[in-house]
Amino acid sequence: MKKTIWQPLLIGTLLGLLAGVTTVTGLSFLTPGITDNAIGFYATLFLLSAALGGPLAGIIAPILFIVITSAFGQPDMKEILGDPDIFWSNLLAMAITVALVGLAYRYIFVRLRMPARLLAWAGIVLLFYALSIPSSVAPQYLLHGNPVSEILAAVRYGYQIYLPQAIFDIFITSLFFIALPARYLRPRWIEPHHAASPVEDSPLSKELHQ
Repeated sequence: MKKTIWQPLLIGTLLGLLAGVTTVTGLSFLTPGITDNAIGFYATLFLLSAALGGPLAGIIAPILFIVITSAFGQPDMKEILGDPDIFWSNLLAMAITVALVGLAYRYIFVRLRMPARLLAWAGIVLLFYALSIPSSVAPQYLLHGNPVSEILAAVRYGYQIYLPQAIFDIFITSLFFIALPARYLRPRWIEPHHAASPVEDSPLSKELHQ
């Protein structure tokens, strides 16, 4: 198996399991919200899995997290995810939007150097939440027969309660990118010799080929 496949598989599996374990063991904190959202490391791990492992890892990590949380999580989380509409809407929305994060990270990786890349990354994280919240909340409300006015109110409330999580994710992932050696920041789902740089033999080109 090519390393551009098995490495994303490994990254997505490990970080997805870790995200589930952190929530089940209480390392993530439950706060009142539309679905009693967990604020902590779980979404941070999703984002890192997508950045380093690409779309494949980005799909695997949230699926494992949701399955683990629904099976072994705290009673209130298990009850919420026991609703099939909530379970599947969250699973599909998270898998798709986290996978898109992987594509977005590759885009900024080949075009920007540190520290400018961190600013673009912060924008990606905010966009992730801007897309993931309505894409998970709207199907739940529609399937439950709620009016559109309630969906809009729920999305607005979702943005409010997820803002601290988004800031937390930006902070922790940025620290990770700063601390990690440059050769490990390359998305593992692309071959080094396939990564193109606008300027040959530049520092960015060398980073891409590591």
